[in-house]
Amino acid sequence: MPSVTGTGQVENEELAPHHAENHAYRRQGPLTAEKRVRGEASAKLIRKELEKVRQEDGAGEYGVFSDERIAAALKRLGCGREHGVYIGNGFYSVHTGVTCVSGRVTKDELTSEVHGAYAEPQPGTGPCVENRGGH
Repeated sequence: MPSVTGTGQVENEELAPHHAENHAYRRQGPLTAEKRVRGEASAKLIRKELEKVRQEDGAGEYGVFSDERIAAALKRLGCGREHGVYIGNGFYSVHTGVTCVSGRVTKDELTSEVHGAYAEPQPGTGPCVENRGGH
């Protein structure tokens, strides 16, 4: 898979000349080692709370829990819309003020990823959801 470096230089000559600029909206903010550690600590707390949702059972269609149940679990941690929380179809994302924690919670899986906020996130979702469109 071709990749683009943070410098805007294309590593694969077969890409369009303005590939880096045209895909800048997909870039995530950089994470220092300290920010990553703080984000991993937040992710651990979030996973612990979401695991309670999974243990309570009651998943709906395709093993997905309701957005309300996921929101209630995050709310117990003090996370709400003011924290860039976005929930949809088993996906969740939270902006901790330092990093983003995003993942999936379903009957069969619980994942989390620590990453930087997107330069141009999906409109209406908070800073931690990759934009599906463009600029």
